Amino acid sequence: MPGVTDTTLVGRVLGDRYRLVNPVGTGASATVYTAEDLSLERRVAVKVLHSALVNDDRFAKRFRNEAKAVAQLAHPRILNLFDWAEGDDCYLVTELLTGGSLRHMLDAGHRLSISQGVVVGLHALEGLEIAHQRGFVHRDIKPANLLFGADGRLRIADFGIARAVAESAWTEPEGALIGTARYAAPEQGSGAVVSGAADIYSLALTLIEAVTGDVPLLADSPIATMVLRQDTNVDVPAAMGPLWEPLTAAAKANPTHRPSASQLIQAFHRAAADLPRPFVLPLANLDADAPAVLDYPESTSTGGTDVVVADDDVDMTALSRTPLHFADDDLAAMGMASGEQPAAGERHNGEMTDFDVDQKLVWPWAVAAVALACVIVAMISSQVFADESVPVPIPAAIDGPEVMSLMGMNVEEARAALDAEGWVLAVERQRQSGSVPGEVLAQIPIPGNPWAHGQVVTLIVSDGPPLVNVPDVVGTHRRDAIDAIRSARLVVADVVEAFDEEVPADEVLSVSLPSGEALQASAPEGTEVALLVSKGPQRRTTPNLIGASLEDATAQLADLDVSIAVVGEDFSIDIPEGSIIETQPLPNALVEKDGAVEVVVSKGKPFVTVPQTRGQDVARATERLEAVGFVVIGVEGAPNRPVLITDPEPGSSVRMGSEILIYTRR
Repeated sequence: MPGVTDTTLVGRVLGDRYRLVNPVGTGASATVYTAEDLSLERRVAVKVLHSALVNDDRFAKRFRNEAKAVAQLAHPRILNLFDWAEGDDCYLVTELLTGGSLRHMLDAGHRLSISQGVVVGLHALEGLEIAHQRGFVHRDIKPANLLFGADGRLRIADFGIARAVAESAWTEPEGALIGTARYAAPEQGSGAVVSGAADIYSLALTLIEAVTGDVPLLADSPIATMVLRQDTNVDVPAAMGPLWEPLTAAAKANPTHRPSASQLIQAFHRAAADLPRPFVLPLANLDADAPAVLDYPESTSTGGTDVVVADDDVDMTALSRTPLHFADDDLAAMGMASGEQPAAGERHNGEMTDFDVDQKLVWPWAVAAVALACVIVAMISSQVFADESVPVPIPAAIDGPEVMSLMGMNVEEARAALDAEGWVLAVERQRQSGSVPGEVLAQIPIPGNPWAHGQVVTLIVSDGPPLVNVPDVVGTHRRDAIDAIRSARLVVADVVEAFDEEVPADEVLSVSLPSGEALQASAPEGTEVALLVSKGPQRRTTPNLIGASLEDATAQLADLDVSIAVVGEDFSIDIPEGSIIETQPLPNALVEKDGAVEVVVSKGKPFVTVPQTRGQDVARATERLEAVGFVVIGVEGAPNRPVLITDPEPGSSVRMGSEILIYTRR
């Protein structure tokens, strides 16, 4: 049942690769486990879907299609999907985030300050913006699907799952809606086409609950809740402060009257101008090795996140009126450098135009003028546009169409879009984590500003992830090497093993790109590398030493780097004295290099006692002597007379196979 942690699969290995370690929680459609990726030796999260869904053909088809599509949706704000499987074991493998979810945070009694709500909302909106631009609708935005890494950065989980479940024949107990009704948009219960506007509505309700503790417009049942929301706009509490207006627009009953994710990002940035700086989020700390409180850097001369360390004795909602600082990636979204703040004349009181259909967001003219001035100053003073230098015509007035959002596009796609509007492209290149070369990271002016034809639009374009030093791990143990590579923010994509006569087992022989090309001293963050690891010397096949002399056997084994150990001697009828009669291990077995083969050496044929044959006829005496292993070589005397004696004499101890002579009377 949802909410009950399922431990029945702990210890199982799915797909011969993922060992389930510990259940994190159980929901309506699946149970999530922490797991070990036995192939790449890393920790992951595995979401095992309930059997009722696995046996549904419509779900299986939709799950397959959604998993393939979502795997292509790479963004720093969206949970990475590493692997998936269908069949008897239907599961998804994702990156493991140890900071827990917003649900964990709220269930622990924590509420977000408005400043924290702005940051959480912005992070979620960045992920939704790129998803909506690429045609994806989440359908189940809620606190449990907003996950945090140990660094406090948010990722959205479960893209594609809600849609797959919704189109299956399975329903939750008691007819509950798929896609949690507590946060569902009105259109999700009416059968209407669901667009990205549904995610905007759900995020608005999620943020209201995170700050106030209450979800608006809830009735006694899921169905009654959806009926209540059909024609009723959400009455956003005044406690949401400067977020009241954007959330009021986001939580309208009519999906066509809601703002887009891009518009909300702009509105949240404006609302942030008059807010105090946020405390560090009180993460769930699901990893025993993670710090109990995030160690965010304090404000420095180089800029970056400006935070206050969380303190249980401090009221997190009563903060001094200090300007809110954002992390570097949030500033990049505004087209600002790390550590910058809007000047006093640039700030706004949080007011915004209505988001109803056909109406646009327009920033005050002063902001656009300042942005243009920043472009011109940057070009003159720092040769920002060294890659693609262009002339900069100065407009007589800022007038023209609104600049579209180009962030996330390839630079060539952005160039085509700017050319179509008659704007001039200027490019500044930088490296950023999670980006791909040529991806637009930020733009000046920001989306929504009016901009005259023929003017410059500056794009901050990625040169790929930052370069990191490649650690020298040759000669170290494989586990230490993997830890060092991961600590350097590189990815171990493959581990290949090979025999080596000199290097001990599990020691790294070389590091390269998966293609086999050599690695340089530095590589982009996230680069996949392959390790060649020694299996140690190959084991030797023991030769057949039976019958070989001790000297010859010793020489044969020495050629294999194997020694010989004489562990005993014994008589042998067939093998001469000094030769090998027994080995351990047996011939054609495998033995380690520098190992040993134990041998038993022959003492020659055994000794036997000459039997008494006196008085017997020659034929009978010969038969008896030969039966115990002697060779009768002749008869001295009359062959038809009885035996007198033998040579060697009766009672003598003689080696088996010795010659013997019979004597009779003449």
